[in-house]
Amino acid sequence: MTRARPQGRVLPPALAAGFAGILNLIVAMAGAAPAGAETGDGLPDSRSVTYDQILADPDNIELSYLYAISQIRKSDLLGASATLDRLILLAPREPNIRALRAIVLYRLDNLREAQKEFADLLTLELDPDLRRGIERYAAELERRDQHTRMTLLTSVGYQYDTNRSGAPNSGQVRTFLGTFDLTADGRKEDDHSLTGLVRFGIEHDLATQNRNTLFASASAYGADQFQLDDFDTIDLSAQAGGRFEFGAIFLTPVITYDHLFLGGDSYIDSVGASIRADLRVNDPVNLWLRGDMNWIDYHNTTLYPAGELQSGGDVGITVGADFYIGTDHRLTVSATHHGFNSDSDWESYVGERLNINHTWLIGGGAFLMTDLFGEYDNYDMADPITGETGRDDWIYRARMTLGVPVQTLLGAEEWPTALDGLTVSVYGEYYRADSNITNYEYDNARGGLTISKRWEF
Repeated sequence: MTRARPQGRVLPPALAAGFAGILNLIVAMAGAAPAGAETGDGLPDSRSVTYDQILADPDNIELSYLYAISQIRKSDLLGASATLDRLILLAPREPNIRALRAIVLYRLDNLREAQKEFADLLTLELDPDLRRGIERYAAELERRDQHTRMTLLTSVGYQYDTNRSGAPNSGQVRTFLGTFDLTADGRKEDDHSLTGLVRFGIEHDLATQNRNTLFASASAYGADQFQLDDFDTIDLSAQAGGRFEFGAIFLTPVITYDHLFLGGDSYIDSVGASIRADLRVNDPVNLWLRGDMNWIDYHNTTLYPAGELQSGGDVGITVGADFYIGTDHRLTVSATHHGFNSDSDWESYVGERLNINHTWLIGGGAFLMTDLFGEYDNYDMADPITGETGRDDWIYRARMTLGVPVQTLLGAEEWPTALDGLTVSVYGEYYRADSNITNYEYDNARGGLTISKRWEF
């Protein structure tokens, strides 16, 4: 006997409880919170729903809805799309189902159909919170549909360093005449600073069948030390490049320029070029390869009167992989082989580098980024100042950054549109350089807080 298709508008309990959950999915771009008896996204429990249950009761709207949520949490977006397409036929005017389908279409990069779905949704009677979330999401879709997009990021902050000057841990310096204690001015000293950043970026989609994009950005960063004025920093940088699709391969060539002022003196000019190739193996795995070339030109300054001896070219190749774990986590692992060829042989070296980065989208726009870095450098010859011993350095760095939108931090349901994108970030970092030569062995711990605002045009 064939089950009659429901015609009335009786809202199943799981759907009735799901308005807040759908809104959270919109905010988190279909984020996949772990399924469980009490879910953090406000959606009902879906872990016990199986495909066999759907086959046994295909017209059960509530059951299929829970199954679609379960598929999203497992990152099976194609499966969720098929489930929601069938649900639309059963309940064509149910806003939660339509909103969930629109999000899935967006995540599958089916922007045209997602845009139409959001437009249709806004013609229905909606819960006010759900309507606000959909309107914001639809606006983002409309922006992505623009051929040219611009962003402006501004940031102010505070930073504390335990060893701002990078002085040797031993408090001593080695020369070919012997080892000597550093004077008070040359020893480790902590300091505080105020920081600021302004970055402008632009992207333009080319009129081609493939997803080809040109981009450029310019930024200015400054750090004003409270005590060590010689380490006041201004960094000006710019980059331009493109992202081009060739079948399953994306190529991203980039050229960069960077100029660093230290203590008011022009210290470093750097010009570089890189090209990266990405291959998306499947939904959770992306492989990439990048080649880099940089010319780094040091200038003599009051603090470093022999700085120009360090100038040279750096060439490297990096192999990496991105692993997307659900929709909330991305793990990137990369290995680099590079060499620095300086005008002075004692500044030239060959190095190996390993980098592990993890990004976690916590929910509500909050994120946590963790970065672990290790490098070994073997120098071509001994520094004539330190004597005839060859130099080997081991460098380690660990950094963690937590960012939370101010709206989420305050728990504000109503929020001025002008303050969208206002984010507070706290970070901590530990850097250590070990060396067989005392002069180059030091560490530094730093921590800070920034408040940033992002505008999109």
